[in-house]
Formats: sequence, structure tokens, C-alpha cells
Amino acid sequence: MRHQKTALERALPIVAAAYGEQFGVRVVLSGSDACTNGQTIVLPMLDSLSELKDVLFGYLAHESAHIRDSDFTTLSRCRSAIERNLTNLIEDIRIEGLIQDAFPGTRFTLTAMEEYIHAQGWTPVPSSEENEASQLFRYLYHRLYGEYLSREVYQPLITASRQVVEQTFPAGFFVRLDGLLGKYMTNLQCSDDCLKVARAILKALKDAEDEKQQQQTDSGEAPQQDKPFQGESSGGSGSQDADANESTSENQGAGESDSPEDPATAPSSCTDPANPSVSSDPGDNSTDGTMDQSSNGASTHDRILQETDLPEDTANQLRDALSSQARKDQSGQHFQIDSAVGELGGNDRGDNGQLQAGILTSSAIRSRLIGLLQAQTRQSQRLHIRGRRVDGRRLSRLASGDARVFIQRDETSRPETSVHVLLDCSGSMQHQQEIANQATVSLALAISTIPKCDIAVSMFPGNGGSVSPMIRRGQPVRPNLGRFCVDSGGGTPLAEAMLYAARELTASHKARQVMIVITDGDPNNPQAVNYLNGLIKGHIDTYAIGIGSPAVKRFFENWCVISDVSQLQSALFSIASNVLELDM
Repeated sequence: MRHQKTALERALPIVAAAYGEQFGVRVVLSGSDACTNGQTIVLPMLDSLSELKDVLFGYLAHESAHIRDSDFTTLSRCRSAIERNLTNLIEDIRIEGLIQDAFPGTRFTLTAMEEYIHAQGWTPVPSSEENEASQLFRYLYHRLYGEYLSREVYQPLITASRQVVEQTFPAGFFVRLDGLLGKYMTNLQCSDDCLKVARAILKALKDAEDEKQQQQTDSGEAPQQDKPFQGESSGGSGSQDADANESTSENQGAGESDSPEDPATAPSSCTDPANPSVSSDPGDNSTDGTMDQSSNGASTHDRILQETDLPEDTANQLRDALSSQARKDQSGQHFQIDSAVGELGGNDRGDNGQLQAGILTSSAIRSRLIGLLQAQTRQSQRLHIRGRRVDGRRLSRLASGDARVFIQRDETSRPETSVHVLLDCSGSMQHQQEIANQATVSLALAISTIPKCDIAVSMFPGNGGSVSPMIRRGQPVRPNLGRFCVDSGGGTPLAEAMLYAARELTASHKARQVMIVITDGDPNNPQAVNYLNGLIKGHIDTYAIGIGSPAVKRFFENWCVISDVSQLQSALFSIASNVLELDM
């Protein structure tokens, strides 16, 4: 039977954190920010019912793909704005294809992202009024996304875009373009290959223009002069000379002059980004000073290389749109929740001596709980017009014609329950940590032996993250008691710990899910804790045990406080009774 996801499982923070873990990237949930620094992806906190949620997850998949597979130094070697834009576009196609292959489910969210981008008018069909560089970029955007990633929203636009650019560029360019895209787009191995293909496209344009001019010369026609590029006369040749010198220097270091294939069109396997051989490719010959120029103007190829007025990056536009929507959804609230999970917490070889009070308390709780559970399965009874047992107290009803005097019992099986205990080991717990450790091990041992119950335990802050697992669900508790001997230190990332526990509980798919927080005071981010409490309310039963402090009552409806080991039994028994819905 297919599991139907609950509203909590579909909630943005839960899905985003799960995606981050699946993709192997760090995700920070923020109030309204959308950005990435090459290592961490910051996502805005959209409303869980937002129509942009799939778009946001598409953005997450796209940026995760960059972190997983992109070399962020490649763009720094681009020599012109159009070369940079084309390289970035080709790299987007490459990395989205890779993440779709690794995680097929991302195809849906990436498609949703592109459909939104186009619906906003950010990727229109090129206009003849635009400069040549913008026309070329828009045409390639539609063609590459439509043909190589099968984004249906762009497939009908390819023909319309081509009709425009065919009026701008020579026919020979499209013949060359078709050939190099067909040969290399499905064989890109790294980011540097994308740069090489971008340069190959620009060189294909130059070669097509040279061919057209040669044909005109051979036929005796006067060569057609392109419209002059404004400001070109003073800067064009200087730019070409600089590029030519750079190209010559790089070619000398590349050592690829013996390559049997034209380096202007052949992407090679990736090399060390520090190796200058990456530039021994199409672009090295694209600015060698042989372009058709006259005193009256530059070639189309020249003008494209000099153009800086290009379409805005759709990724930047998308970030702004998501951030704007988040500000509306959150009414100006701003907080961050880091979804990073650290390594396994605790010490397998820890000294169990300090845990003895908790272990003994657990024994008393366990025997009482098991006795109550084994005494009788909870039953409800109702009166019926037929049956085998008569309720003598209801016989008087017969005189009034009410025949409902037979007792029928409905046995209700206790639902399976998943429990996640969060142990605070922040610096403020220094003088209370031993009590907290004992409380945690006592509760873990008691619950782990109750039928239809399983348990996971985590600590916060964690090892290398805001939270770290101590006992994973399904692991035995008693052989791992040493892990409960933790020391104090660091802040109190309670919201991050609650997000991890909520995600872990929803993945258990048990009918009942319970979170127990053992802490001494205020969290780092109270606003984020309140947000998480609102998110999980109605889905996860949450309880708190305050260690020497009643501060937990500010954040949790069901709470108790202990300040000494002698209070463990009554406090933990009260919590455990509520968790298991026992009538005490």
C-alpha cells in the first residue's frame, strides 16, 4: 500500500532539509533570503501552501547541482560578457541533466522552476530590436533547454527564436552550430568543457562570417559592411590585441598544438583548474585579430564580443522573486534554521557509572508501564439490540420499548508509536548535564522495551552540526549506554534539533509520533522554535523536561521540571504516561 504523505511531510522545512541531506549539501532556512556561496544554500521561508513551493525546490535542486558538480573558477576565465553568459547557460544544462539522472524526482521541480521563469516574462523570444548578443543568447536558451533537457515550455519557442536570429546571422553559422551542439552537448564532462563549447559557438560565428565574405569576394561582389558598433573605433582593436596576447600565452603553455582534432571545437576531459591548458580551445582563436573590420565598423562577431547589455541572469531574478514572496508570507519575520546534521554523538566507551541513577529509575518505570500495558488492551463498550451479554442495569429500558440491553465490546489496539528524545548538552548545562544524561537514558531504556514503541535519541549541539544522532531508530539502547555520557559546550540550537527530530519522525510513518525535549533554558532562536512548534502541532506530540529551570513553559504546553535525581521517577513517569495515553 502506498504511503500517503501527511501535511507535515510536505511542509517546506521538512522537505528542504530532506533534499539537502539527499543531495549532500548544507541548507539553511531563512526568513527571506535566497542565495548560495558555493557551499551552503540559503532558502527563504515560504508558506507551506505557497504556489511557489515547487519552484523553490527546483531552485534548491539547481543550486545543489552546482555545488555537487560545478567548478566555480571556470567563469573567472571568460573574456567577454557573452562568453560568460553562454558558459553559464551550457553549465546549467549540464548540471541539471546530472542531478536529474541521479535524482529523477528533481525533473518535476526543475521543470516547474523553468515554467515559472518563462511565465514571468524573463525568457522571451528574441526581438530584432535587441542587440545581436542578446538575440543569440535567447535563441540558445530556448534551444538548449528545449532540446537537451526536454523543457516543454521552450520547445515551441525554438522555431520562433530561430526565425529572428536567421535574419541577423549568416546561414553558415547555423550549419556549424548544429554540428558542434550535436557532437558535444551530450558529452560534457566538466565546467571547463562548457567554456570550450561557448568559445566554439563564437568561433563558429566568426568562421561563418569569414566564409560569407570570401564567397562575396570570389563572386566579385562588394563585401557588405555591418553597422558600426558605437565606441568601437577606440576600444575594439585594443580588446582584440589583449585577447590575442592572452590566447597566445595560454596556447604556449597548453602543449596541445599536436592535437589531431581542431582544438577550437573539441571539449576535452577535465583537468586541474589551475592548469592553463583549459584555454587551449575555441576561444583562443576567436579573438586573434583576423575579424572583418574596416574603418566604417566591426563584424557581428566583434560587436557580440564587445556587448555588455545582455539579458539578466534568470537565477538572480528568481532569487529576488522568492525572497519577495517570503517577506509577504512571513510578515517581516526573520530567523534562520540550519538543517546541517553532525556526526554520531556520544562516546561508545563512555563511563556508565554516572548513569546508574537513571538506569535504576528506568527499571521502576519500565515495570510499571509494562504491567499496565499487559493487564488489558483498552476496550470501549456500547449497548446493542442483540448480543450474548445482558447489562442488568439496563433491563428497565425494555418496558419503554428500548431493546438496547446487550453489551458489545470494541477492542482498540494501541497505535504504533515513534519517540524522539532531544538532549540539550549546551554550555549552560554544565552543572546539570549529569541529571539530563540520567533522565535521557532512563526514558530511552523504558520506552525501548514497551511493545509497539521505538525510540531515537539525539543531542544538540552536535558534532560538526547543530544536532547529532546518538541512538538511531532501530538501534538497541542498552549496548550503547556509553553514548549518553555527553559533556556540555556550545549554544542551544533547539530549533535545528526540533527540525531534525520532526523530519526523522515523519520518516518513521508510525501512527503516533512523539518528541521529548530535555533542556535547561532558553534556545538560541526563540522565534524559530515557535515557528517549528506551530509547524508540527497536530502532527507530533511534544513534551519538555526542564532541568533546573521552568523556562520550557514558554515554548511547550506539556512540560515538567526536575532539579534532582530523586525527582526523576515521578517526573519521567508523568511524561511517559502522557506519551502512551495511560490512565494513571
